[in-house]
Amino acid sequence: MSRGKRYDDEQKLNLKKVLAVILVIIVIILFFVGIKNMLKREDDIANSFSEISYFTVNNNGKWGVINSKGDIIIEANNEEMIAIPNSKKDVFVYNYDVNYTDGSYKTKAVNASNDQLFSSYEKVEILSNYDENNNIWYESNCLKVQKDGKYGLIDLNGNEILSPIYDSVETMKGIENSIIIKKDNLCGVSSTSGNIIVEPKYKEVLALTKDYSNGYIVKDENGNCGVIKIDKSQALDCKYSDIKHIYGADTYVVKASNKWKFVKNNEDEGTELSYSDVTAICDENFVVANNGKYGIVDDKLTEKVSLEYSSLEHAFLDYYIAGKDSKYGVINSNGEVLVEIEYESLKYNKDGDCLVAKKPLDDNTYLLDRNLEAKVACKSFTVEKGYIRANIEDQYKFYNLKLEEKNNREVYPNNTLYVAKNDGKFGLVNRDGTLVVPYQYEDITEQNEYGYVAVKKDGKWGVIDQYGNNVVDPCYELSDISKVCVVGKWHTAENVNTTYFVCE
Repeated sequence: MSRGKRYDDEQKLNLKKVLAVILVIIVIILFFVGIKNMLKREDDIANSFSEISYFTVNNNGKWGVINSKGDIIIEANNEEMIAIPNSKKDVFVYNYDVNYTDGSYKTKAVNASNDQLFSSYEKVEILSNYDENNNIWYESNCLKVQKDGKYGLIDLNGNEILSPIYDSVETMKGIENSIIIKKDNLCGVSSTSGNIIVEPKYKEVLALTKDYSNGYIVKDENGNCGVIKIDKSQALDCKYSDIKHIYGADTYVVKASNKWKFVKNNEDEGTELSYSDVTAICDENFVVANNGKYGIVDDKLTEKVSLEYSSLEHAFLDYYIAGKDSKYGVINSNGEVLVEIEYESLKYNKDGDCLVAKKPLDDNTYLLDRNLEAKVACKSFTVEKGYIRANIEDQYKFYNLKLEEKNNREVYPNNTLYVAKNDGKFGLVNRDGTLVVPYQYEDITEQNEYGYVAVKKDGKWGVIDQYGNNVVDPCYELSDISKVCVVGKWHTAENVNTTYFVCE
């Protein structure tokens, strides 16, 4: 059948042109898909570090505030330090019009917009505290306020959690969540949420141990001591001349009639001690001392470990770090030597849940797990977020708290850059293992929680951001990078007893 003239004259299909058009369309699609994926990766990187934190900075002797992107929030032009009780909250507190002669001053709290907060109070102050090394830290969820000459507490949103009716409100040195309140010259204790644990009716209140949850020693006006538990119950009446700052197995060490004894409650007559000191209570075992020698007895004062050690400290489970002749090892409460007394130092690292040991004439540090096996030998180590980062033969390796080796992607699943090493130099790769920052650095840190990496070259440190860009070329001389945090062009000051950032 004839198709007709119209079809006979029709131009034949050019397959080459069709294929070329299809190819161009595919290229265009791939281009836009690539752009989309690239933008998505950029968004993913940005979202990995989207939460904003705030930090105090010092620049040329003046104080200000930056955020975790390194942006200046409050210019560094304040004469007095700006305190930030909680880095996640834009509440900044500082003093002004300070008279160093008579000690008078004014206070102000502002937000990120520099708007004044909590102006209905005469004064607003942070609650600072000190650890055993005199490092300063702040209570992070409340502020001290003054109204009509009296003191109370507010939370960081300005809600009153402890009425301003007290003569003073101060932190208990070295103890968290413990605020000493005074009224009519008598002391009590409040939590940082405003919960009164000890009513203000005592001459003095002290922490029983370093852990506030173990309760408080209270002294009445006659100097007699008792114990109030965290649930507000009176564990011991005020009838003892002294109480030791140790606790365990619901047992207290008290002094009555000039003699030390173990007691469990108010009805317990107690068991008199024939030792000069008791340094720890661990289950039913007690570390005791006489004439500078330590041993272990049970709750019936049966001697389980003879007093032959120069030091004896409980580590964990039934393990004790024992010292003798300037060497250290591990024993149990039955006196069995579990780790030979041969180390020149041996300590329990609570954060790493491991024993840290050093041998004579050996540069390595040894980490022993809960089975007392030396699993890691390293030059140095740090503990962060439940993992140990160890420097082993100038390589960085990671371990969980069972001292099982992990890689940095397992440890930091949300990071965008990871440390890698090649031919003796460090660089950075992305999540896919693609090299982002060339292998050119002699030392390096993992990306921190704000997205920044510290890099070392020619003996000096610089900063790289979450995208792999140079923020600061290596120029900072830092003595211990494990104790330094970098944010933008700023880094934490070294060898000070509080945390603030500087820009050198």
